[in-house]
Amino acid sequence: MRTASVKTWLLRCALGSLALSAPALAQDEDDPYAYPDEVPADDASESYDEIRPKVDQTDDFRRVSEQEHDDGEDDFKPLSGLDDPNLGVAMEFIAGALFLDSPRGRFAETRPGLGVRATWEYGRILDDEALREALWADLRWTFGGTSDGTDFIQANSNFHYFTIAPAYELKLGKSDFGFYAQAGGGIAYTASTLDIDTAQTKVSGIKPLIQYGVGFRGRPRLTSSGNFRLAFRLEALGYRRGYQNDFFLGGSLGTAF
Repeated sequence: MRTASVKTWLLRCALGSLALSAPALAQDEDDPYAYPDEVPADDASESYDEIRPKVDQTDDFRRVSEQEHDDGEDDFKPLSGLDDPNLGVAMEFIAGALFLDSPRGRFAETRPGLGVRATWEYGRILDDEALREALWADLRWTFGGTSDGTDFIQANSNFHYFTIAPAYELKLGKSDFGFYAQAGGGIAYTASTLDIDTAQTKVSGIKPLIQYGVGFRGRPRLTSSGNFRLAFRLEALGYRRGYQNDFFLGGSLGTAF
């Protein structure tokens, strides 16, 4: 009986102390510490791409391209020619009007002018992207002739122009067309015959030649895939042979690869 009364007294004391004690409330300083890297709950809707710092990949690429090896060579290797399907070679047939310097004091002796040329875009061997299609050169042969006289006296002259001429082209944006200026040199071979009745006299000679001119050039693609193209030009050229000036006005048509 005594033990039961002691237990009852202790229980009453414990309950009384709990009733009189003030409730322990959490203070502001007891809040959990918010770390800077943690995303607040209110911003949970924001995506990771909106929160993470932006990285300028262009600056990183430029920085890598400007690095140098210990031996002084540039660390950035241009790769502009690896995905170029074009060989930069073209073949064209030439036709137009050839204005030969007249020995009679006229403006010119106008005759048909024919020929052929091969073009090599040597700018493709360079690492400069702007010069890849802007620089090219022609290996060209142009032919023209004159014939005059009577039934008794007949004179014939044939003119052959062999030239090598580099050119610089201004492209029309990123298209396959552009305007160009050209200058080069070569030789002019002249073969003449003089027929007097049944007698014939032949005369031939070679003179150094300077070629110059301007024109418009196009290389549109003929197929959706591959590098087969149509090559054409409209041009005005001058041939300086000795003290004489001949001019060619015409065009050409062919294919390019």
